[in-house]
Amino acid sequence: MGEIKVLTKEPDIQKDAMMSVGRAIAVLRLIGAAPEPGMRLRDISVALDLHKTSASRMLTTLGALGVIERDRNRCFRVSDDFRTSFGTPLTTTRLRQAARPALSMLSETLEDVAFLSVPNALDSLCVARYIGTYPIQALSLNVGGRRPLGVGAGSLALLAWAPDKERDHLIEMQRPRLSNYRVGVDEITAAVQVAQAQGFTYLPGFVIQGMTGMGMPVRDPSGEVVAALSVAAITERLSGVRRDMAISALKEAASDMEGRLLGGAGRDTGATEEANQSGDIA
Repeated sequence: MGEIKVLTKEPDIQKDAMMSVGRAIAVLRLIGAAPEPGMRLRDISVALDLHKTSASRMLTTLGALGVIERDRNRCFRVSDDFRTSFGTPLTTTRLRQAARPALSMLSETLEDVAFLSVPNALDSLCVARYIGTYPIQALSLNVGGRRPLGVGAGSLALLAWAPDKERDHLIEMQRPRLSNYRVGVDEITAAVQVAQAQGFTYLPGFVIQGMTGMGMPVRDPSGEVVAALSVAAITERLSGVRRDMAISALKEAASDMEGRLLGGAGRDTGATEEANQSGDIA
C-alpha cells in the first residue's frame, strides 16, 4: 500500500490565530485611546464592526487575562496592572479614587482646602478638591484648573521630584509662560532646591499674596512621582504650629495614598460613587 498523507489545516489555523491577535490589538487600541471612564460593549462592537457576541467573547478573554477591566457602569478600560507592567501612567480615575481618604483626612484635620494634582505635559492639572470647614477657604484652584509646573504647591511638588534629566528642561520651557504669574524661572528654580532639601513644598505668598500652599509628591509602586497632594490656606493658618501639623498630615496622606496604589486599592467603583463625593467639585 502506498503512503497515506494526512492533510492538515495548519495554514487556516494560523490565519485564524492571526485574526484573533489582530482583533485583540484593535480592541486594546480602541479602549486605550478612549476617554475615561472607558467604553461599553455596544460602542466597541460598532466601532470595530464586530458582532456583539464576538466582541463580548474577546472582552471576556482579555478580562480573564487581566489586560482590561470593567467598572460598575459596564465600561471597559485597560487595567492599571497591565498599564503598570509597561511603565505607562496610572489613570486619573485610579489616582483620584486612591486619594479620596487622604484628601478627606487633610481637609478634616486642617479644616482647609486640599487638592490632588497630576502632571499634564508642561502643566499640573487639578483633578480633585476637598473643601474644609474653616470659614475662609483659599479656593484658588478649581477641578480641571491648570497651572504651569512649578506654580503652586502641588505643581511645584510634581516638578521638584520629576526625573533629574527632565527637570531643567521643564523649568526652561516655562519661561515664556509665566507672564501672568508673580514668579519667574529663577524663583521656581530656587523653590525646587528648597523643596528637595525639605522633602515638601512650602510657598507662602508664592502664587497669591496672603495665601500659603504646601505640597507633597505621591509615587506609584515603581517609585515614579505620579501625583501631588497639597493644601492651601490664608498664610497665618499655615505658619508656626499649624505648619508643623500640615507637614505631618501631608506625609501621612501621601503615605496612605501610596499604600493604596501599591496594594491595589482605589480601583474604579463607577461614576455613581464619584458623583457622591461632595469634595470633588469644579
